[in-house]
Amino acid sequence: MKTKSIIFAAMLLFLSTNVFSQSGRAGKFGVGIDDITSSPNLLFRYYITDQFSMNLITGVSLEFPGEDAPQGTTKLDGYNLRFGLGGMYHFNVDKLSPYLGLEAIYGIKQNAGFYTVEPDPKNSVKLGLVLGADYFLFEKFSLGIKQNLNFDFQLSRDIPVEETDLLINTTTQFTARYYFN
Repeated sequence: MKTKSIIFAAMLLFLSTNVFSQSGRAGKFGVGIDDITSSPNLLFRYYITDQFSMNLITGVSLEFPGEDAPQGTTKLDGYNLRFGLGGMYHFNVDKLSPYLGLEAIYGIKQNAGFYTVEPDPKNSVKLGLVLGADYFLFEKFSLGIKQNLNFDFQLSRDIPVEETDLLINTTTQFTARYYFN
């Protein structure tokens, strides 16, 4: 009886680790949303290896003033376009996958409003250190949270003034991703 109990326990342990463990992630491709609470970015993630992924980031925000422009002013619609790349090192391939990485995002922003002289769009380059974690609810779907430490280089080009400002900030973003394979 003792031998049967040991064999049964060993089989149960073996089956539970195989059924509930995550398979390798190398070659997986996912699409998701970063920052679901405000102006989201669409993020495409590809796992090059089980522990290293590359991200393509894109986002857009649009703003349209509702009323007509007062006389002597021009009505300008606003936009904020973002494009970037990132690389993440994932510390494990379990259901909870903490990661550390870097992101670089280029943005161009035009503020909406009414102007007597139209301002130039503002360009920026944001370099960020990223610390986060994804929790895989299912093999193909994860929810996560990430914290960014950003170095945001604001490149103003309003003539005759040309300035570059550096902003350092942190952001917390909630994420959701679906993986196709």
